[in-house]
Amino acid sequence: MNLYEIKGALNIFSVLGGSIKLTLLILVAMIVLGLIASGIERFINIILGSFLGGDFALVFCNYLTFPGTILHELSHAFVAVVTGAKVTEISFFDFGFSLGHVSYIPRGTKFMRALQNSLTACAPVISGCIALPLLFMWLGNVDAIAARVGIIYLIVCVIDHMTMSILDIINYFRGIWASAIFFFVLNIVLLVALNS
Repeated sequence: MNLYEIKGALNIFSVLGGSIKLTLLILVAMIVLGLIASGIERFINIILGSFLGGDFALVFCNYLTFPGTILHELSHAFVAVVTGAKVTEISFFDFGFSLGHVSYIPRGTKFMRALQNSLTACAPVISGCIALPLLFMWLGNVDAIAARVGIIYLIVCVIDHMTMSILDIINYFRGIWASAIFFFVLNIVLLVALNS
């Protein structure tokens, strides 16, 4: 083995190690970010309940933050469709046990069905992580008080609904093996592209 071959082998191990680390980070981050959002939601609920009563807090967190519910359900539906599942129903306002729901039928191989379940389950966390930085940038670029209040309201709506339900968490872990493979391969491609 010459020096060039040794350097190439070390680079391959570096890319594989980096991909494993990034994959684990992504998989853990979905749950951690969802839990943080859930904690913030509970904190908002407690603060509102302390000052304005529990009924108002419940109505605020569940119904007055409806833009967050819409983003939550649309993100489930979008990821389901993009990954190949068939969306059969979208509801934004159930007014029952849940605020809304998306029904879909996973399709394809066992791997694709597992990937659809896992990625669709964590879609609200992903969409929240995309929407929040954009909203904060927008907040920094407006001067009008009314616009700032509106953007802060949207930020609260997104945070309030970027959580994962119990069913989402179950589906996420059921298909996490497929998400791990998907992110591992994606990270390898990205790391190779960045190192070229």
